[in-house]
Amino acid sequence: MRKSNPVEYNDKADLWNAYRYDDVKKILTNHVDFSSDFTKASPPLPPSSSSSSSSAPRPTQSQEGPFRRTLISTDPPLHRYLRGTISSAFSATTIERLEPRIRDIANDMIDKVIEKGSMDLVRDFSYPLPVTVIAELLGIPSKDRDLFKRWADELLKSIDEAVETGGRRNNDKMQQLQKEMDDYFLNVIAEKRKKPGQDLVTQLINAETDKIKLSQDDILSFCALLLQAGHLTTVNLINNCMWSLLEHPQQLVKLKNNLSSLLTSAIEETLRYRSPVQALVRFATKDVQVGGRTIKSGQRIIPWIGSANRDEAVFGNPEEFDITRGPNPHIAFGAGIHLCLGAPLARLESHVAMEILLSRLQDLEFGDDPRNFEPIDGSLFLYGVKSLPLLFKARQH
Repeated sequence: MRKSNPVEYNDKADLWNAYRYDDVKKILTNHVDFSSDFTKASPPLPPSSSSSSSSAPRPTQSQEGPFRRTLISTDPPLHRYLRGTISSAFSATTIERLEPRIRDIANDMIDKVIEKGSMDLVRDFSYPLPVTVIAELLGIPSKDRDLFKRWADELLKSIDEAVETGGRRNNDKMQQLQKEMDDYFLNVIAEKRKKPGQDLVTQLINAETDKIKLSQDDILSFCALLLQAGHLTTVNLINNCMWSLLEHPQQLVKLKNNLSSLLTSAIEETLRYRSPVQALVRFATKDVQVGGRTIKSGQRIIPWIGSANRDEAVFGNPEEFDITRGPNPHIAFGAGIHLCLGAPLARLESHVAMEILLSRLQDLEFGDDPRNFEPIDGSLFLYGVKSLPLLFKARQH
């Protein structure tokens, strides 16, 4: 598609797809012409009976249609306000302070499986690690992680369906799911109001900009977003890194021999080679040209990050997994104002995870034929596997 049809119109779904690096980056960095606000789709989602007729952005936003507006589905100035309320929680300094705790959690998880000589990387390590970290950041019990996983899986299915239908299909299941999550977080918020802590939920309750406080809807929206987005990318990044290394044993040997100097570039190459987020959705705010094609105002366009990160015009030998690749200008975490806020945390968690896996385990190999791996349920936009069985021996120090 990059070669023969780089900006493609899908008439069945009435949406556009962009596959080349330059076009994808243009779409992601131009928030004026390419909106993240799904209410700007054509035809627009039916407004709720309580929606305001004013077009002015508001710092708080009640639910409209089946989806509540969040940080990733808003434009400036509302986006700038929302992002500003939690940006300090994801600053480089704050993230660095989490490293010892991430290391402790990861080592505890390896302790539970190291004598067995086998594990499912997803079930035993890559899922519980980041979800435990984000739960602790939010100040909610990580013991509820099976519940969080079910929410994540169902939410992804609902989002995919909304993209395919332009958000126009009545989604009772999505509303039921949101109510279940809201009920859970309303209890958390009530507890934090009575007993504030050093956590993100407390920070959201206290957030105030220009004397405007976040509404309860805003806080609920943030909690759900952070719980979902705060771990899904990292789970797949850890899995995809191990998968790619075991598929390319020479690269694995190279990494083991130079762990401290090559681990960072190995993770960056995984982000390019098997991008955990394959695509996003944007809406044209006016008639606009991309790659010589005219996208009409209100039409949806999907910038395919996974394709852009293998564009031959940007990356030499793009189909090769090369942990020494440099430069590596991948856009796995997006670009522009919506550049993933949690990217530093995902990188740190993955770095610690892979360092511990490779330093504590040896003779690593697949516990099943990779051809039997099943993709994760429910999303065209995320790239990963449901299960990744491993065999290994404890490394003798």
